[in-house]
Amino acid sequence: MPRDEAFCSYAILGDDVLEVPDAQRDDRFAGNPLETGHEAIRFYAGAPITLNDGSRLGALCALDRQPHSLSPAQRELLRALARAAAEALQLRLDSIEREQLLDRTGELAGVGGWSMDLADNRLRWSAQTFRLHDLPAGPLPSLETALAFYPPEARERLAQAIERARRDGSGWDLELPLVTATGRELWVRAVGRVEYLDNGEPYRLVGAIQDVSIRHRVTAALETSERRFRQLFQYNLGLICTHDHEGVLLSVNPAAARALGYPMGELLGHPLTDFMPDERRAGFRDYLLRIITHGSDSGLLDLVAKDGRQRVWQYHNVLDDEADEPYILGHAQDITERFEMERQLRDWSVHDALTGCYNRRYLAQLEAGPARRWGCITVDLDHFKQVNDTYGHQRGDEVLQAMAHFLRGHVRAGDAVVRLGGDEFLMLLHEADASAVADAIARIDRDRAAAPIGFTLGAATFGDGVSLDEGLAEADRQLYAARARSRRLSVGFPRRGVRATMRIPRPQRLPPVIRACTSSMTTWTTRPTIRSRRARGNCCCWSTPATRTPRFATSRPGATCRRTPATLPTRWRRWAR
Repeated sequence: MPRDEAFCSYAILGDDVLEVPDAQRDDRFAGNPLETGHEAIRFYAGAPITLNDGSRLGALCALDRQPHSLSPAQRELLRALARAAAEALQLRLDSIEREQLLDRTGELAGVGGWSMDLADNRLRWSAQTFRLHDLPAGPLPSLETALAFYPPEARERLAQAIERARRDGSGWDLELPLVTATGRELWVRAVGRVEYLDNGEPYRLVGAIQDVSIRHRVTAALETSERRFRQLFQYNLGLICTHDHEGVLLSVNPAAARALGYPMGELLGHPLTDFMPDERRAGFRDYLLRIITHGSDSGLLDLVAKDGRQRVWQYHNVLDDEADEPYILGHAQDITERFEMERQLRDWSVHDALTGCYNRRYLAQLEAGPARRWGCITVDLDHFKQVNDTYGHQRGDEVLQAMAHFLRGHVRAGDAVVRLGGDEFLMLLHEADASAVADAIARIDRDRAAAPIGFTLGAATFGDGVSLDEGLAEADRQLYAARARSRRLSVGFPRRGVRATMRIPRPQRLPPVIRACTSSMTTWTTRPTIRSRRARGNCCCWSTPATRTPRFATSRPGATCRRTPATLPTRWRRWAR
């Protein structure tokens, strides 16, 4: 019947009971098929069915083929019946909405519901449960069919859980693999529990099944990552550690403990400063401030091993402040061998390999550094070439080494001895004035007899505004002047055509016996004559310590000296070198 012909279309428009005592006398229904038919309706009464939101779904009506009227009690009863019908429909609508909401939520969350009657093992699945198994909603599967979706081991675990629930009412919460009807491999979370009747009798199992494949893959990836990190932490050859903002060690990898020689228990819970040299501890607070302020820090870390050896570590540490308690993650490599090799290479680069003295590269480093006040004494060995020519280069090397040792014994702790090249040395005195340089020269002159070879000195002092090269040039000028003065006196010993000569700046520095026998000499040669057995105005004299009488004390121009260095006593042979 079309809605516009129904009596109820008028009833739902009102708020109260619509009563039509006689339809034939009501203009609204004149000619209505319900009123003119064989079974014509003469009486109509209808109450609208109104839901909670105010919408009207229809009307509850009473019909009769005879006209009459409702009593007040009948009208109230019709209203009550309409309200009851509205409440029932409201409950049904709410139930449908909840089911739809649960179905949508289950589809989004991947959760399906199920139940099973304990009496006959009859299963009921939600729509999402069918979707999880890649099955169309339709006939319900048996328990055996449902369990067949699980691999044998998982199937056995789930069957045992169901049996325990039947026996003692315990529930279960399992993560199991599942293979769908289309062959997809899933991981599902299966949850179940027992429901009881009012009398306490169990009557069914209810539960849920959820697709947790993504979470399981993420968890497996995290476990793999954690395992790899743990292996990296355990087997890394470098130092990996964590410490708090006070520097207290929270974790240390075994390789670092082995490198330092400490058991793990002696490292954990102790501050890093306990394993640092005393002179490095003051800078540790600056490191903590830098890493807390900037989030990371890099540099070198000195740690003392249990056996007392100092190890050098190159570190890069970062601050992790995302945890509840911030901590510092540290990673370092032991570069002790590289550090020592680099230091050795630096030492070799500024040291002379033969004598162990500094070289000219060391002077270049000083020149590039801050300006200082220096005192310098240049040292030039006398007739060193003749030593090499006469006794060989091995003997010459020995003389250079002995001279370097002699000079190092006459400098202070902060001073340096530099081999400028060949037979030239430099004594560099730090923060020395003219008086300090004069004192150093006096000490050297006092011990001149202990030197392995004769030498000439030149000295200069300089400070701000004067470069190192300029100061060395002035010292060289002083040396050349001293050498020019020293060549006024020469003592020679011809040997196989080669004259071995000692040059001295003043006769007063000769040994007493030689000085006595040279005091009457008036003619001196300024340079020895090489390859000649004849010499002009030379003097060769020596004596024994007991008699102090010279064996040969004078000569005249044109005479030949028949004495050689080999015939001199040991204590005077250095004068013939």
